[in-house]
Amino acid sequence: MKLLILGASGRTGKFILEQALARGHEVVALARNPDSLAAQANLTIIKGTPTDANDLAIAAAGCEAILVALNNPRASDAPWAKPLTKEKILTKVAQNIIALGEKRVVFLSAAGVGDSFDTAPWIMRFLIQRTNLGYAYADHNNVEQAFRASNASWTLVRAMGLSNSEKDKKLIVGTATDPKPGMMIRRSTVARFMLDCAESGTHIHQTPVVSEK
Repeated sequence: MKLLILGASGRTGKFILEQALARGHEVVALARNPDSLAAQANLTIIKGTPTDANDLAIAAAGCEAILVALNNPRASDAPWAKPLTKEKILTKVAQNIIALGEKRVVFLSAAGVGDSFDTAPWIMRFLIQRTNLGYAYADHNNVEQAFRASNASWTLVRAMGLSNSEKDKKLIVGTATDPKPGMMIRRSTVARFMLDCAESGTHIHQTPVVSEK
């Protein structure tokens, strides 16, 4: 397939890029700083930002699916860390993707978004409501509302806590309660699941919660 990856230089996006190329896909990466990505066979790097509708349209031309692994940057990973911007970046990107027409898109979301909030672990609900994580979750909620009202073939992957662990664990795919999710999931596993969704056309118009145990 020809895939567009948004956030290819990020901590999860780099796994999507690596695995997509290993699977033999042709990949386009839209990057604000092209130097953040190494030149590789079957990889086209385009300078630009997905919040710019024209940049995104150029990058998405001819692509069969868009995989999004962007985030709302904060000064650190700490929940109370100051957001680097309060702009709803993810919402703008979602709107730009929707404007492209009926595109296949697999978008990295988070457990606790939408109807998964009420059944999320209490500590997750506390952090969403009482810390600066709330800005990111508000953005993710807007993304979900935008896609649900669109004609796009979307999948919103609600990941539990993201980990860089290399320890092999069993993938759990379900809802916020069934089967009961684990607390964490490796970024490399999220990347594999997102690529599987893009390749197989599964979980269209769904919000699978993914974790590992």
